[in-house]
Amino acid sequence: MNSLAVASTGTFWSGEEYDHWIQEFEKRRAEMQQRGTQAAHNALLRLGKRERAWRKQYIHTVANEIVDEAVDHECDVIVFEDLTDIRERLPHADWHHIWAFRRLVEYVEYKAPDCGVAVEQVEPDHTSQRCSHTDCGFTHKDNRDGEQFQCLKCGYEINADYNGAKNVGLRYMRKRQHRLRSSPTSGSADAPVDVRINGGTLNDDGYRPTADS
Repeated sequence: MNSLAVASTGTFWSGEEYDHWIQEFEKRRAEMQQRGTQAAHNALLRLGKRERAWRKQYIHTVANEIVDEAVDHECDVIVFEDLTDIRERLPHADWHHIWAFRRLVEYVEYKAPDCGVAVEQVEPDHTSQRCSHTDCGFTHKDNRDGEQFQCLKCGYEINADYNGAKNVGLRYMRKRQHRLRSSPTSGSADAPVDVRINGGTLNDDGYRPTADS
């Protein structure tokens, strides 16, 4: 909702600064377009170059921090939702949000292997509606209300984007376990597969991640 990225470790990368500066660039662009002079046109071209450079650098920084987060938690894989149909799933999202999500995945895919970390994607179906609490998994569209997630079955309450991040990790874990069990050449059918997950609660003063399994 308001984050560029949320990790299953409980780390949030806020989108507020990114949105603020995108709005500032758009404001400046509108002012220059109204002038209609050649000087304003030239300034508009320079502004566009600065904006593109700023957006790329900002997303590069977030990508570096995501890779560092994986390394700090000794993760061998970073998992994203598959963004193939993101425009259809987020029809009301601004173009620069779609751009940021796509570039973030691309930059992490480029940077992570140098740190010994792979990058995978999983299907996004119902990751925002499924309860990520242990042994629940109840899925319903009314579990989510904006930024808040509260399971209608077990009552588990958590930040909605963080709940989605946990589900992405859990979905990959199940996919990987299935792959290990079904591989005829694998000798690691019972090899442990872990996902870095912290729990959390929503209080009146905001989200508070807490240690979980």
